[in-house]
Amino acid sequence: MPSCPSGHSSTATDVCDVCGLRLPRPRQPLSVVPHGPTEPPLPWTAAEPRGGPCPVCATSRTGRFCEECGFDFASRSGGRRRRPGAADSATGIPWLAIVAADPAYYQYMADQGRLDTSQLPFPTHHRQRRVRLQGERVHIGRRSVKREFTPEIDLGGPDGDPAVSRVHAILLPASGGTWAVVDPGSANGTTINGAVDPIPRNVEVPLNDSDRIYVGAWTAITVQKG
Repeated sequence: MPSCPSGHSSTATDVCDVCGLRLPRPRQPLSVVPHGPTEPPLPWTAAEPRGGPCPVCATSRTGRFCEECGFDFASRSGGRRRRPGAADSATGIPWLAIVAADPAYYQYMADQGRLDTSQLPFPTHHRQRRVRLQGERVHIGRRSVKREFTPEIDLGGPDGDPAVSRVHAILLPASGGTWAVVDPGSANGTTINGAVDPIPRNVEVPLNDSDRIYVGAWTAITVQKG
């Protein structure tokens, strides 16, 4: 017999015939379809975690890219500093990353309560720099002497951005002569073009000419073609 939320015994099945309250419907059990013995296993995707530590630095794995050295578990490559003179990416179109300290982004982070301006002042002597995008991947992060890892876009050092993770984001060549950005699991997230929500972790997000990538407490990275 259906049970009324007020405790009445109702002979009706939709509403209580004593007080008129709608009766809760019984929950349907979940159906489980077992995999047959001949059914192939589900394919692994690059965004899914997989067991085993990083073969380069032995850090425990949490996604496609190692959060410590940037090793790519999908292609089984990377994770070390790019050799000088490495070949350009297969796109054939030159791209640049313009790295700067953005006071507007810094103020936004302060207004959101994500940093204390008295403890973390804006770098007044920060110089804009340009980094050519080349190779199979371009790491955005901070240098690690212990791991012998130096990202192509190094945001560490005495005047660096302290809110940037060791491997905060990775730029990858994409189809059509463009680039994409991946956040492998940074502590403070990565946003594009002033969006409020950070990009999803371990998902390649395509970039357009003049898109701006925001990381850390004040860093803005503008990607430009040509």
